[in-house]
Amino acid sequence: MFAKWNREDKFIALTLVGSLSGVTIGALLRNPAVFGISTFVLMTAFVAVTFWWRSPRLMWLMLFGAVVGFGELWSDWLHVEVLRSLVYTDYFGFRIMASPSYMPFGWWFTAVQFGYIALRLAEVWGPRRALALVTLLGMSIPPWYEEFAAPARAWYYPPHGPMLSHTPVWIILTYGGCMFSIGTMAWVWYREGAWGRAIVAGIFAAAGIAYSALVFYQIFL
Repeated sequence: MFAKWNREDKFIALTLVGSLSGVTIGALLRNPAVFGISTFVLMTAFVAVTFWWRSPRLMWLMLFGAVVGFGELWSDWLHVEVLRSLVYTDYFGFRIMASPSYMPFGWWFTAVQFGYIALRLAEVWGPRRALALVTLLGMSIPPWYEEFAAPARAWYYPPHGPMLSHTPVWIILTYGGCMFSIGTMAWVWYREGAWGRAIVAGIFAAAGIAYSALVFYQIFL
């Protein structure tokens, strides 16, 4: 994929493995607490490494991801409280709006990961191919979090339209839209040290997440 992997590439790849490992262990143990524990462990490691390396790109993505993560709470609230299309069965201690306490941090980290992938791929292949691949990766990797959430007893989706095992097809397509939004906003707005641009990009990306979820839900309703 890259001519030469740098240490940031390897670190982001490692965090993706960590994210998948966390949800897999949660499903095997049938313990939703593993989702929260793995999220906070990975976030702590990311923050520590970012400041240790003093990486401008990772620092920018950290702010961008924070805005995305907490902005996504509105989308969760809509689907839990209004549309009743999502049911959380564990909150890892307490709720933030309608979401488990770890959920904005999970989305924070996901935005960092896919924002980084979009930026790096755009350097190698150009933005069009990069964003196309990020969209496909979005429909391939994060849906596994959904798939393992049901056996882990963390959350589930009441059937709405066609299902792929535990996961509605509209959720899989939504993830494609979400990662396209995250990748696009990261690519368009990223400038080293431009913290205001990170906040604006995060707001637009969170809006894109909400829009994608609502559109694909309505299509398959």
